[in-house]
Amino acid sequence: MSLKKARMKNFDEIEITSRLLNIILEMPVEQQLDLLDRLDISGYEGARRYARTYLKNPWIVLIDPEKEKMPYDYFIKDISRCGMFIETSQSFSVSQKITIQFQVPASKKVFKIMGEIVRRQKNGIGIKFNRLSH
Repeated sequence: MSLKKARMKNFDEIEITSRLLNIILEMPVEQQLDLLDRLDISGYEGARRYARTYLKNPWIVLIDPEKEKMPYDYFIKDISRCGMFIETSQSFSVSQKITIQFQVPASKKVFKIMGEIVRRQKNGIGIKFNRLSH
């Protein structure tokens, strides 16, 4: 049995994705860009500036965790370098400034990001990132 097949039996798809994300998040930005150049053969030249990553198992996210009196479960459906789409039935306003906090699965890194709601749909909201906090 090849090494690749042996590895396939020991990992499931979520573990592989989480491990790859952790490796990439630990890389310097220059190394991430180099990797992206080598891997992205799609030739995508559409309207989006940055490609979205659609999550098979959506990540839980907190919106304005310091302000909310009751925690709600929001889910990140897709994410890109400049924003994300969060599935929610809660009422938010376009141009509303928010703070988003989430943890990448299988990682201990917690991300806190300032953002602005740029679109609202019946199943959720589109958020543009403004600033990353530690």
